[in-house]
Amino acid sequence: MSETSIDIRGVPVSYGDADALAGFERALLAFQCYVGDPMAELKSVLSEHPDFLLAHLFKAFALYSSSEKRFALAAKSSLQRAAELAPQANPREARLLSAFSRLDDGDWQGACQQIDALLIEHPTDAFALQSAHLMDFFQGDALNLRNRVARVLPHWHADTPGYGYVLSMYAFGLEECNEYAKAESIADQALAINPKDVWGVHAKTHVMEMTGRVDDGIRFMTSRVDDWSPDNNFALHNWWHLCLFYLDKGDVDSILSIFDDQLAPNAEDISIALLDLTALLWRLRLLDIDIGNRMANVADIWATKTSAEAGHYAFNDFHAALAFADCDRADELAELKHAVTAANANAPAQLKSMNTNIGLPLIEAAEFYRRGEYAAALEGFSAVRDKAREFGGSHAQRDVITLSIIESARRAGHKRTARHYLADRQMATPESGLADRIAMRIG
Repeated sequence: MSETSIDIRGVPVSYGDADALAGFERALLAFQCYVGDPMAELKSVLSEHPDFLLAHLFKAFALYSSSEKRFALAAKSSLQRAAELAPQANPREARLLSAFSRLDDGDWQGACQQIDALLIEHPTDAFALQSAHLMDFFQGDALNLRNRVARVLPHWHADTPGYGYVLSMYAFGLEECNEYAKAESIADQALAINPKDVWGVHAKTHVMEMTGRVDDGIRFMTSRVDDWSPDNNFALHNWWHLCLFYLDKGDVDSILSIFDDQLAPNAEDISIALLDLTALLWRLRLLDIDIGNRMANVADIWATKTSAEAGHYAFNDFHAALAFADCDRADELAELKHAVTAANANAPAQLKSMNTNIGLPLIEAAEFYRRGEYAAALEGFSAVRDKAREFGGSHAQRDVITLSIIESARRAGHKRTARHYLADRQMATPESGLADRIAMRIG
């Protein structure tokens, strides 16, 4: 075992080899800025330093954070290797091992609680903080997206490596807690440190989306595309955000151009990417916009994932259901529902709650919508809407549920109900062109 050391932020590490720590920092930077491949860096480090416990923990979490069940076995293997090395762990690493073991058991809340206890002792643990931040997002914990970062922020300073990325996390948490002015100010501070900080770009974009500053959003995104798009693993999602601004403007040509040039070619079969493609096309379909065979192509990919992935993460399952419903693929929708139900029988408590209370009701609502049973779809979507944060995503992503409610109500002939839910958008973003067009459709 190598002698103990500290990282560049003064956090203790039980493995003191300088080359190993430098490789870990390269992987962490790629994880923070979404440029490069943290897994490739970790593979390189572990090939030379197979007993580097912290690198095994990093690899395990990076695999878990994909939200893909197919990577869970490899994640478990990395976690098991870390457990074998536990005798050399310092208290910080032992806490991380405990946290990720809970994550492996499906106890996301317990994992975050363990990390929070770690951050009390080591508030500048950048890896632990970002791990918890992502888990807060996956379980829709807006308060801790903000507060967990706020609790450690006084210990970070401009000369602390990674300070800008922590500001970006804080900005996103503030936005998800509806503190828009402060969120934008903090995002601007992060972007002043690093204009290519994609999480800072993302946070500022969210603010503009939620406050209806459509023209500002388009100018911001298009003027800085060279900062957030090239060679960035998060670019696809930010292209999706730009499409939302164009949707509010009614600029369908720009949306479909971005879809064909930026979204579809880069999505492959990764669920996180497929979410954006599906949600965008579903929004267009709700407005009766011709999307050609684009959703069929997306549904084809979802169909290859159902048997292996269904029931693993309800947010993914819901979007697969939307794709199948849109393409009138009743058999695949039924197969998805059956697979989620079967997986749910043995799911851990927290994930079972997500599936039972959010995921399965939304799949059923999509099923009703596909069959043209719009009153039943309306009931299903609206019953889940106000608790849907529990299965993760952002306000902007979960807005697809509200839009589905409004269109279900319109098609069911319940105009008062449609106007009732549309009022949210009209009050929050009174200059929204999308809201005006939806109002005209309702009549």
